[in-house]
Amino acid sequence: MDSDDIYKYLGFFIVIVFLIYLVTKLLTFQVNVLEGMTSSSGGDTDKDKVPEAIKSNTTRVEDALLIDKYTKAYEDTIIDLDANIDMYILNQLLSNAEKISADPGSDENQKIITKINNAKGLKDSLNHAIKVLDKK
Repeated sequence: MDSDDIYKYLGFFIVIVFLIYLVTKLLTFQVNVLEGMTSSSGGDTDKDKVPEAIKSNTTRVEDALLIDKYTKAYEDTIIDLDANIDMYILNQLLSNAEKISADPGSDENQKIITKINNAKGLKDSLNHAIKVLDKK
């Protein structure tokens, strides 16, 4: 056996070891993906205790917000942001009105219209947030 044969067999051995390593890693990854798809993503809470866990999570977030202490600041923030979004919508409509009217269905104009509609959706969310603060 000469040195070329030894290097050839050594190379084959390294390639085979690498392929075995690669296959085991891929199988491990596959198992982890399947486990993630079958297990509950929210934790290991029993189904009967899910409402309690949700209430606990809600209370934790509410406590962190300190709503009683900062209600006025939160309301002012929401009102100011609402006014800001009104001006954004007005600016977008006025600065793009001619372009939109020429071809409302074009891709570029659809992007502008989507931005305006998303801003309107944000206004709806702000109105909902104010109602939530008013309940507290």
